[in-house]
Amino acid sequence: MAEERGFVFHGPDGQVELSIEEVRDLAKRDDPDGLYALAMAYLFGWDVEQNEDVGYDLLEKSVAAGQTEAMALMVRLFMQGDYCGIDSERAAQLSITAAKDGVPDAQLYAGLAYMDGVSVEQDYSEAARYFRLAANQGNQEARTSLAYLYQEGLGVEKDERKAYGMYRTAAKAGNVNAMFQAGICCEFGNGTPVDLRQAEEWYRMGADHGDAFAMERLGYLLSESDPPRATESFEWFLKAASEGVPTAMQMVGYCYMRGIGTERNDDEARKWLNMARDNGVEEASEMLSMLGSVLGRGEQA
Repeated sequence: MAEERGFVFHGPDGQVELSIEEVRDLAKRDDPDGLYALAMAYLFGWDVEQNEDVGYDLLEKSVAAGQTEAMALMVRLFMQGDYCGIDSERAAQLSITAAKDGVPDAQLYAGLAYMDGVSVEQDYSEAARYFRLAANQGNQEARTSLAYLYQEGLGVEKDERKAYGMYRTAAKAGNVNAMFQAGICCEFGNGTPVDLRQAEEWYRMGADHGDAFAMERLGYLLSESDPPRATESFEWFLKAASEGVPTAMQMVGYCYMRGIGTERNDDEARKWLNMARDNGVEEASEMLSMLGSVLGRGEQA
C-alpha cells in the first residue's frame, strides 16, 4: 500500500508542497527536481505503488539532468548494494560533484572517496575537509569518520581527546558505529580516562542497536569483570556469533568447551570452533586440538 506524504519543493518564493500529480507533470517536462521526486516516490512507495524499475529509470534521468541530491541518493543505494548501475569510480565522481553543491550525504561519500583513494588520489586532508562539512550539517557518520582521522592523525593533527568527543557526540545522536568506538575509547583509555562502566554503557547501547561487534566486546568486558558475569557474557558472545562475527564464534566454542556461562557441551564446542576456524580464526584450530585430546583421554579412561 502506497504511503501518502506529499512532496516539498524549495523555490525562490519559499517552500511549497506538491501533490503526486503535480510532481508527475514536472517530471514529464524533464524537470530535474520533478524527476528526482518521482524517482523517490516509485523507489519507496510514496503516494504510488512501489516500482523499483521505474524508480531507478527516473533516478538515472534525474542524475543525467544534474540533480545533485539524486546523485547522492544513487551513491547511497549503490553503497547499500541496492543499485548496480554504477561502479565505485562513478560513485566517487558523483559524490564529489554533489558534495560541491553542499549535499551532506555526498560530502560524506566524497570524504570516503578521498580517504580510500577511489577515483581520486588518496588525500586525508581533503577527506577531513569533506567530513567536516557534512558533520557541520548534522551528518553523524561523517562526524564518526572525522573522529577516526583525528584518532589516527591522518590529514589532521592527531588528537585522541577530540576524536573521543566526536565519537561521543555522534553516539548520542544515534550513530551505531560511534557507540562502539566510544566504548573502545573508554575501555582502553583512548582520549579519555579508562572507565569500564561507561564503556559497558556504550557497548550496550550499540548492542541494543544490533551492532554485532559491540555485542562481542560487551561479552569480553563482562567476562573480565570482578566478579565475572559469565552467563551474560556467554549470551552476548552467542548473539555476536549468530550475527557472523568469527572471533565470537571462537569464544562460544571455548565457553562450551570449558562450561563457562553455559553447560559444557563438546558437540556444540566443536561446531562453533569449526565455524570460527573456517572463517579464518587460527586459534580455533588449537582449541579443536585441545578438545580432541581431552576426548581421547576420556575414552581411554
